Order: sequence, then structure tokens, then C-alpha cells
Amino acid sequence: MIVDEIYRHRPDILAATTWLFNHEQLLHITARLKALLPHACLILGGPEFLGDNEEFLRKNTFVDCVFRGEGEEAFPQWLARWNHPEQWNDIPGLCYLTSTKEYKDNSIARVLKFAELTAPEESRFFNWSKPFVQLETTRGCFNTCAFCVSGGEKPVRTLSIESIRKRLQTIHAHGIKNVRVLDRTFNYNPRRAKELLRLFLEFHPDIRFHLEIHPALLSEELKEELKQLPKGLLHLEAGIQSLREPVLEQS
Repeated sequence: MIVDEIYRHRPDILAATTWLFNHEQLLHITARLKALLPHACLILGGPEFLGDNEEFLRKNTFVDCVFRGEGEEAFPQWLARWNHPEQWNDIPGLCYLTSTKEYKDNSIARVLKFAELTAPEESRFFNWSKPFVQLETTRGCFNTCAFCVSGGEKPVRTLSIESIRKRLQTIHAHGIKNVRVLDRTFNYNPRRAKELLRLFLEFHPDIRFHLEIHPALLSEELKEELKQLPKGLLHLEAGIQSLREPVLEQS
């Protein structure tokens, strides 16, 4: 059904985000699409391509290129010359095979001006039909957990409290009741965490906020702040990877 719907549009570009959970299905779908639309350019991105991508590209020859890293600044560069592969050599994060089957790897793309990115909610493609939205308030993580795609992603980049307030006002205006805050460790900076909690309070009782906290970094001051908040404002997820020291060291 998905292949049929896409084929009807006869697109020039096929782009998809690849995760552990959709990887296999996505390859079945895109392989069929490239058979039907051989002239369409297929680019894949997402966490599945954070490692070495040469073997994947040589095995799945229907994929024109894959993208490694954060796409907001580099992906538009590719869109401007998607049909000129000879000009792909300086696009950060892009991995591909040349016309002579030589593997090109343009390292990893990092967004340098995170605070200047256009908010996703401003896009005409933003999906408001779900009962919740995700709000990325920081990007990167000071931790270096080996199993995490954000592990060791530095520097940690943040949005200002005022810009987050404006985005929450937009979200509130759309009647959204639940916001999942995408902040790898909400309380890594207790002062900023306190400011955000007070900001969230401005939207009580209309919005409930889901946060990931680090229990070992929970300061006494922040504990007191949490105690004073009204019931139902927060849904807290406390990340305990393990209680065994050898496991933590391995991670």
C-alpha cells in the first residue's frame, strides 16, 4: 500500500529516516520503489548510519546515498544539488559511492547554530494530530554511555527559556495536552532545570510535561523545587541503567 501510494506521486527524491525498528521494512519498501522509479534519488538517514556505511552501500546498491549526523543545516545543501552527484563531495555527513564505485565519506554533520534553527512546529508538514508533541530543548549529552546514539555528543547546545516559552505557546494554542521534553538529562544543569520547571508551571493545568531526570544528579535545591509543583504537571522518568558497578563501567 505504501509503495503504491508513493509510486502514484512519481517523486524525484525519496528520503527516509532509518531506525533499528523500521530498518528491515524500510529496505523492502525502498527496494520496490527504486525498481518502479529507477530515476528517483533515494537518500536514507537516521541513527542506523552513525557508523561506517561502505558495506551497507555496496550491499544495497539501490540506495544512492546515506546521511550521517544532524541534517538541518547540511540536508538543504544536498537538496540544492541532489541530481548532481559530482558535487556531493563537500556536503557534511554524506556517504555515497561515486560513478566509479569509490566510497566517499564526508564525516559527520553537526548543527552549529542549534538556537537559530526554524522550530518544527512552524512547518506546514508538522503533525498536530497526535495527543502529544516532542520538544527538543537541548541537543547533545555530557555523558558517554556506549549504548546511546547521543552519548558523548558535545557540546551540549541549548535553547533560551524565552524561545521555549514561544514554542510552548504555539503548542498550547493547538490544544496539545502532553509535551515530551527531549533533553537527554534534564537536570544536568540545576539552575536551568529550575528555570524550565517554573516555565512549565505557566502552562498548568493545560499541559503535562514528560522529563528524563538523572537521579544521582538531583540536588537538594531541585528536590525542594519539585516538591512544590502541583500534582499532574510532570511525568518523570528516572534513568537507572544498572545497580551493578561492573555493568556501569562496561556501559
